Amino acid sequence: MVRSSRFLPSPAVRTWLLRILTVAVLAVFIYQFQKVAGQIDWPHFWRSLTRPGNWRYLALVAVLMPVNWLLETRKWQLLLRAFLDWPFAKVFRATLAGVSVSAATPNRIGEIGGRMLLAHREEWPAVVASSILGSLCQWVAFLLLAWPALVITVGRLPQIDIGVSYGWFLPIGPLLLLVAAIGGKPLLLRVVDWSEGRFVRDATTLRESLTKVKLSLMSRSSIYATLRFVVYCVQLYVLLRFFGLALPFLGGMAGIMAIYLVQAGIPLPPGLNLVTRTELGLLLWSVGPEGSIAVLAAYTALFCVNVLLPAVPGYWLIVRKNYSR
Repeated sequence: MVRSSRFLPSPAVRTWLLRILTVAVLAVFIYQFQKVAGQIDWPHFWRSLTRPGNWRYLALVAVLMPVNWLLETRKWQLLLRAFLDWPFAKVFRATLAGVSVSAATPNRIGEIGGRMLLAHREEWPAVVASSILGSLCQWVAFLLLAWPALVITVGRLPQIDIGVSYGWFLPIGPLLLLVAAIGGKPLLLRVVDWSEGRFVRDATTLRESLTKVKLSLMSRSSIYATLRFVVYCVQLYVLLRFFGLALPFLGGMAGIMAIYLVQAGIPLPPGLNLVTRTELGLLLWSVGPEGSIAVLAAYTALFCVNVLLPAVPGYWLIVRKNYSR
């Protein structure tokens, strides 16, 4: 029996709530854009840009930005097909809408809400469920690549010594993946049962769709998630070189992956995330004053390229959807 849906507002109320949320997203986005723009060391940026041949690094980062989001779109589309038959173009538009909202939220937790703004009310549960599965796939990439990088990188730091070989920590990542593979779907089904009548009127279709999500589908999506994570790390590595910090490729990539894994588990606002990543970079790479400027500039520039730039068309899509009703 379906319980009372007392938490579900009327269609008219939902429409106005979405419009108010759209305006709020714009206000926070403008604030975030101004804040990040103020953190950029513009003189250092222009000096880096005028170095002979250095513009190629910046061009490569810009070219990889759409690759990053196309991989994310494909990863999500594979999972969404178990629930909804959306074409790739619509999934891409919803992905950009998610970027626009996530630009001003800790650890991009607003991404799902942004995607929902481009979906119909009856599609919201499917968007939420498939997005959560997509986040799990992204953690597969973190545990396969970033966890070993973190263990190896931290184990080489002379200022951190726990008296135990760090090799013992390496199997933890695969063990967590095994636990998630075994217990992930039953846990989601329990959440669906709990939400029925509270946030979902009838969860029958959602439950049936979840049964279509097999381990093979999660594995395929995880491949795209892993490729996307590698693209992100390459972007940051290239930006570090653009700003004058030439790190060994393997050591630099390992450090970037380790920092991202640590930062991903700390839900901080975007501005503080940049500070946290910078401080971790200084700890791992032991760079001087010039290097610290390069680390902060690289993280700030990557946030601008990968998040703020695609957030602009994403916000326009949200406005068009919610003010054309």
